[in-house]
Amino acid sequence: MRTVAFISLLTLVACLPEETPPTRQATGDDACGAEKLQLLVGLPYEARDFQEDGRPLRVLPPGSAMTMDHRIDRLNVDLDEDGVITRIWCG
Repeated sequence: MRTVAFISLLTLVACLPEETPPTRQATGDDACGAEKLQLLVGLPYEARDFQEDGRPLRVLPPGSAMTMDHRIDRLNVDLDEDGVITRIWCG
């Protein structure tokens, strides 16, 4: 009797549709273009108009609040106390 139940269970499992993992859009590590802006690290924030690219932008002076949502297309610019760029990254 156990054998029949086991074979029946295997038959049912074989009939289940195959699950495919959800596809993720290929984005790469530099979806916001931060890599090409790394030469600006160490310069004053005013050295470049970051708004001209039309991408989402978040400027983070020291001690500023930051949301934890991750947006791969958003450019983040960290500043020090003097308004100098210390880091440029996506997220």
